[in-house]
Amino acid sequence: MNSLKALQDSFQRAVVEGDDAVLAELLDSSKEKRDILLGVYRNAYVLRLVEFLTNDYEKLRTLLGDDQFDAMARAYIKANPSHTRNARWFGRHLPGFLAASAPYSDTPALADLAALEMALNDVFDAQDAPALAMEDLASLPGEDWAGLTFTPHPAVRRLTLTSNATEIWRALNEDTEPPAVSPLAEPAQLILYRSEAMATFRILAGDEAMMWDEAAQAVSFSALCEMLAAYAGEDEAPLRAATYLKGWIDAGMLAAPAT
Repeated sequence: MNSLKALQDSFQRAVVEGDDAVLAELLDSSKEKRDILLGVYRNAYVLRLVEFLTNDYEKLRTLLGDDQFDAMARAYIKANPSHTRNARWFGRHLPGFLAASAPYSDTPALADLAALEMALNDVFDAQDAPALAMEDLASLPGEDWAGLTFTPHPAVRRLTLTSNATEIWRALNEDTEPPAVSPLAEPAQLILYRSEAMATFRILAGDEAMMWDEAAQAVSFSALCEMLAAYAGEDEAPLRAATYLKGWIDAGMLAAPAT
């Protein structure tokens, strides 16, 4: 007989990885064979993981339907065994799995919808942190604005989607019939953030998306204005930059400076 820990490890491998070595340590019951009993544990484990995915990707499940979602979830479980005790992170690779694995990769909207749902979950669960306020900038001398840099709030995510996944998500969120999946003529640039304790998103214009992405890399405000000049012209760029900045601050999308 192996030690208790060795037996536990062997049983875990049997359930998680399909290793049958533990059967040598088990006994048949009075009513059923040991392999059948082990199968019950394996099936229960998989069903639990499917449940986690269902909870994290409700819109995707609705779009696919129960049977197709179940088949997809089992394929994901086989390709991505759980390596963490926290179920919150088990489905984190699903968007990438859908984007890279046939037949799901043939429909990019599936990966896009999964990425959107995951990002919304991440935004909702993100740590609390003070947000930058207009008052934090009001006292800055004018000469300091040129070198000003910004830090995204922890509860902000950026996505680029190539399909109409946002329209599908909105329809499903309103319990209406979703549109047929389709590609976009131009990728959609999304910003996701927390508003009044709820995760939300909006689509960015091309110049705002560029400005946000550069600001997130600690590019200075003066450099951001120079970049925006390619979109709006030199005369309008500072005002447009200030307008976008105020919108980010009002939405709580920037982190307050460390004190």
